[in-house]
Amino acid sequence: MKPIILLDIDGVLNPKVRRGDGDSPDPQLSDGKVALVRRLATKGRIAWVSTSPADVLAGLEAQLQLEVEPLRVTLAMKDSDVDRPTPKLRSIARWLDRMEAAGEADWDAVVWIDDVLGPDVHEWAHNYGKPVLLEKPSPDQGLTEAHVVAVQVFIDDQGGRRSGPHGLT
Repeated sequence: MKPIILLDIDGVLNPKVRRGDGDSPDPQLSDGKVALVRRLATKGRIAWVSTSPADVLAGLEAQLQLEVEPLRVTLAMKDSDVDRPTPKLRSIARWLDRMEAAGEADWDAVVWIDDVLGPDVHEWAHNYGKPVLLEKPSPDQGLTEAHVVAVQVFIDDQGGRRSGPHGLT
């Protein structure tokens, strides 16, 4: 199984953003977070699901030096999305549907790692046509070894046997 790994930044990777040359942001991840993201990237395709500006994403990508460039999910959020338990859900569901319709979805499962995952995302995951794993790090710790292990367990357990959400941690 090769999932798409929807990865948030704030509250998950928690980069320290300094101002670089010309006042462009220079996001810096801890060595531990870099190692965890690189391990995730061996398990599936990373897709950023963040409202961070493109130059911050580019800075993270430069630091991570992944073999496959992460995708970037377009978050076209409406004012009404802010009041939802999972504000990014509508945009992400639409992006996944568009990728599938265009024949560009080369994944067979979804892993979504975000510190803001509400009850609405569970219903979506249950009804989604492919297996889904929801991982919800605490914003103060962000991504940990346990989350990467959960992704590996999800991949190992699937083998085409289940659909719907595997769990939320």
